[in-house]
Amino acid sequence: MAPESFAVIAYCSTCGSRTATRQVGNQLLSACPDCDRIFFRNPKVVVTALIEDQGRALLVLRDIEPGRGLWGLPGGFVDWDEHPEVAMVRECREEVQVTVEPVELLAVQHVVHEDEGIVVLPYRARLVGGEPAAGDEVQEVGWFRPDRLPPLAFASHRTILQHWSREVLARGAA
Repeated sequence: MAPESFAVIAYCSTCGSRTATRQVGNQLLSACPDCDRIFFRNPKVVVTALIEDQGRALLVLRDIEPGRGLWGLPGGFVDWDEHPEVAMVRECREEVQVTVEPVELLAVQHVVHEDEGIVVLPYRARLVGGEPAAGDEVQEVGWFRPDRLPPLAFASHRTILQHWSREVLARGAA
């Protein structure tokens, strides 16, 4: 792996020394030659909520990049000090002005976007309060049936909604 293929940390956040590139296992990482701190490239954690009502899923029209002007599931980054379920509830309150409760964790996904790794924790969530409305980072909200999904911002959301669509269609056939 060439040094320019990863994000370089120039100065150590522990002691302030200039870092150097070091081979750690099978990867090149920034490391401090003075205090020996290694800056691992950990993934960011994102939560999403699949909120369903009468065979429809609640989606948001994004008002920020990436994916501005496209649809997606409500969700966002997990703060360093919060449990992912708490983050999912917070993101739904912020983005769609509703209170939800987690029902189950769906299939976890790993995505590489540009030079970052992202772990996506999709939750099936139950709406327990409020009326969906556009909040932070959202232009509009809408309920969509599996056969009428709008253009989606992220492949990870497409995967979640494809699985959900198969479930809804199977329930309808039963």
